[in-house]
Amino acid sequence: MKPTFTKRIFFVFTTYVLFSHQVLAQQKLSLLEAIQKGLAQNFDIQIEKKNIEIANINNDWGQAGKYPTITLNATQGNVYNNVVNPASFLQGTVINNNIVPSVALDWTIFDGFAITINKKRLENLEAQSEGNARIVIENTVQNIIRTYYSAVLASELINILKQGMDLSRDTYEYVLFKKEVGNAVTADVLLERSNYLTDSSAYINQQLIYRNTLRDLNVLLGETEVEKTYELTDRLVFNNVSYNLKDLEEKMFASNANLQTLRITQEILKNDVALRRGDFMPRVGFSVNGSYNVNRQDLSNAIFPGGATRENNTARTTNIFANITFSVPLYNGGIIQRALQTAKAAEKIGEVRIENLKNQLRRDLANNYDLYNLRKQQVQIAVENKNAAQTNLRLAEEKFRNGSINSFDYRILQQNYLNIAFSEQQAIFNFIDANTTLLRLTGGIIAER
Repeated sequence: MKPTFTKRIFFVFTTYVLFSHQVLAQQKLSLLEAIQKGLAQNFDIQIEKKNIEIANINNDWGQAGKYPTITLNATQGNVYNNVVNPASFLQGTVINNNIVPSVALDWTIFDGFAITINKKRLENLEAQSEGNARIVIENTVQNIIRTYYSAVLASELINILKQGMDLSRDTYEYVLFKKEVGNAVTADVLLERSNYLTDSSAYINQQLIYRNTLRDLNVLLGETEVEKTYELTDRLVFNNVSYNLKDLEEKMFASNANLQTLRITQEILKNDVALRRGDFMPRVGFSVNGSYNVNRQDLSNAIFPGGATRENNTARTTNIFANITFSVPLYNGGIIQRALQTAKAAEKIGEVRIENLKNQLRRDLANNYDLYNLRKQQVQIAVENKNAAQTNLRLAEEKFRNGSINSFDYRILQQNYLNIAFSEQQAIFNFIDANTTLLRLTGGIIAER
C-alpha cells in the first residue's frame, strides 16, 4: 500500500469533518439560554398558557351566577282579516299591526350558597390550570436539560473518537513507513488500515448522532427550523453536591408540582360536595318583567252598521310586574341524596389518590437519591480510571515505537482508553441527569434555573 492511499483517505475524512464543523459552528447557546428559549417558544407550554388564559377569563362572579340577567325582547306581528259574514258587526278588510317590546330581569338572591361555592370552584380551576402548566413546564425544562447535555455528550464523544482516529492514522502511517524500510509485513499494514477505517467510520456515525440530538433540541425549543445548529457553550461538569434525604422529602411534599395540582383537584371535589349539600336548601329568586304593546288597526276598508267608516284604531297597553319566588326541594326520587353521596365518594377517592401519590413519590425519591449517590461514585471512579488509562496508553505508545509490544496489544490499549474515556463522559452525563430528576421531584428544577 502506497502512502498516497493513506493521504487520500485522510483527505476524505478531514474534508467531511471540516465541513461538518463549519456547518455546526453557528449560534452560541448556553443551557440557560436554551431553557429561556424553550419557556418562550415550546409549543406545549404555549398551549398551557392559553389554558390558563381561558381559566382566568372564566374566573368571574358573573360566570358564578352572582349578577342578574337582563333580556330585551321585541315582537312585531301582522294580521290580515277579510270578514264576509252577515251576522258580524264588522264587515270588510281589517289589518292589525302590533309591536311589543319587553324587558325581563331575573336575579337569584339565594341558592344555597351555590354562587359563592361556584366562584371558589372557578378559582380552583384556574389554579389547577396553572398547576398543569407547571407540570408541563417542569417536564419540558427537564427534557431540555437532558437533550442539551445529550448533545454535549455527543460532541465530547466526537472529540474522543477524533483522538482515536488520529491515533490510529498515525499508527497506520508509522507501520507503512516500517514496511517500506523492511521492518513490517503486509499483514501489519492491513490490520492498521482496518483499524483506521473502523475508527473513521465510528467518528462519522457520531457526527450523525450529534446532529439528530440537535434536531431533538430544536423541537423542544419550539424552533420551526429543525436543522438549526448551535455551538453549545456548557460542558459536562461534575459538581459534587451532597443532599439529605429527609430535607429532600420535606421539599418534595411542599413543592412537588404533581402533588400540588392533585391537592387543588381535591379542593374542587370538596366544592362539589358543598354544591350538592346546597341542593337541599331553599331557593329565592326575584324577577321583573315589563312590556309595552302598541296595536294599530287599519279600518279604512271596513264597513260598520249604517255605512259608517273609520280610518284606524290604535290601542296601547303597558304591563309591569315583579315576582319573588321561593322554592324548597321536598322530594325528587332521591336524586339529590344520591348526587351528594356520589360527590362524597369522589372526595374520598381523591384523598386516596393523594396518599397513593405521596407513597409513590417517597419511593421515587428514595430510588433516585440512591441512584444519585451511586452515579456520584461512578464519576469519581471513572475519572481515576481515565487518568490511569491515559497514562497506560502513553507508555504503550512508547513501547510500540521501540518494538516492545505488537500491534494487537497496542490496539487493545487504544480501545481500552477510548472505552474508558467514553465511560467517564457518560458517567458525568448520568450524574447530571440524576441530579435533574431530584430537582424535578422536589419542585426545584425551575427555581434552580
